[in-house]
Amino acid sequence: MIFSTNDTHGRLLPAVQSWSEGRPVGGSAALAAYVAQERAAHPDCPLFVASGGDIMQGTPISNLTDGQSTIEAMNGIGYDAVSIGNHEFDWGVDILIERVADADFAMLGANIYLKGTDRHPEWVEPWTIVERDGVRVGFIGMTTPSTPIVARPSLVADFDFRPIAEALDRYIPVVRAAGTDFVVAVMHEGAFCDVGAGEDAAAGACRGPALEALAATTERFDYAVTGHTHSRLETEVRGVPVIQSFANTTAYGLGRIDRSAAGVVSARRLGIRQAWADEIAPDPAVERLVASYRAEIADIVDRIVVNLPEPLPAPRDGDFPLGRIVADAQRQASGAQVALMNNGGIRRSLPAGPVSYTDLFELQPFNNMLVRHTMSGALLLRALEHSVRDGDVDLHASGITVRYDPDASYGERILEVTFDDGSPLQPEGRYEVAVNDFISGGGGGYTMFAEAESVEPMEVADLAALIAFLEAQPQPLRIPRDSRWIEFRTY
Repeated sequence: MIFSTNDTHGRLLPAVQSWSEGRPVGGSAALAAYVAQERAAHPDCPLFVASGGDIMQGTPISNLTDGQSTIEAMNGIGYDAVSIGNHEFDWGVDILIERVADADFAMLGANIYLKGTDRHPEWVEPWTIVERDGVRVGFIGMTTPSTPIVARPSLVADFDFRPIAEALDRYIPVVRAAGTDFVVAVMHEGAFCDVGAGEDAAAGACRGPALEALAATTERFDYAVTGHTHSRLETEVRGVPVIQSFANTTAYGLGRIDRSAAGVVSARRLGIRQAWADEIAPDPAVERLVASYRAEIADIVDRIVVNLPEPLPAPRDGDFPLGRIVADAQRQASGAQVALMNNGGIRRSLPAGPVSYTDLFELQPFNNMLVRHTMSGALLLRALEHSVRDGDVDLHASGITVRYDPDASYGERILEVTFDDGSPLQPEGRYEVAVNDFISGGGGGYTMFAEAESVEPMEVADLAALIAFLEAQPQPLRIPRDSRWIEFRTY
């Protein structure tokens, strides 16, 4: 049996989700109990526990310990193998090495190489074999090759993240030669399935880089656990089950691999199951561990910062009020004329009513620092053009309004940029533009910021800027409803 999760993001405590109708979901103590429950339900088959990565980054209880609390909780749950996710690098390699040493499970990165070499870093295992009740399962772990773009570039500059299929083809024969019954690919790379159509990847209902990588692998594997896209993924590649179970410990995947007397291997998915925290007794040891870490930070994280008159959702793309508020906070904190905030750094919605430090921390958990740039209007236009490179907007703006045509040719999509005082952007003008250090360092492909006339790092973190902004606003908070990216088709 393979019990799998992905994208835990430090979610050690159960939480009510926007879709859970007031019921608490997930948390480490509940997951540990579900592992025990599934073991008891399948006594004929040993159970192995794996994760598709991004395990530590995202909540105060994890981040304020540099992920140590998450590793200890996962040790208590009984994980066997975890792929290294892009967010595992967020606190630097030295911290990651410490967490790898703390883990009772293998943290795997078969496609992570020292830059320009064919060698893995000393702290990276490409694969591991776990034996339980006489069954030997080999796990090979991979990280998304997009890590140099989606992680803070400076933190991963010493590494190459090579194609996943290449890593699998290299190591599957090695793992089989070491004596395994089954081989499981565990990857921090994802895909999406159309709603209600998760059974048929061959028909095009599921798509994404994880499936492309598995399809390109020539060596035979027996099961695959994915991550990164926080999606429900239940499909097959060449008859082999592939699974991903949303994110934040809200669900887990279950599968089974068998070998017949004739030596024929077959695998099947048993489904993705919701990890309701109110329908299972939590594991007492893990619950005590998490409670002890929670008590240490209670005074910090329980403070109410603002009261919201309505919920503020955080869609994946586009221009929305919550993103405008974050951008406004960064413009105020930096004193710049313009602030730009990447949508990928806005990690959750906010509820109506009291909003705590914890809520805001989970909204902006990465401790990105603000950076102010003096740059030409032409360079700013390039950044705005890059924001709509795929047709959807992925930057929030403060200080300007942008009219754009998503159907125009790339390089010609930005039609007009107007400052809040009504003046138009001039390509030859000079402007102060604030972004976080992820964007400033070229993250998300925003390499043009390195060409700015001046680059001034500031001693202000994004979360601190947001909290100061919200606390200074009249209550109830005024919600910025007017779109700052106005879609205009020229045909």
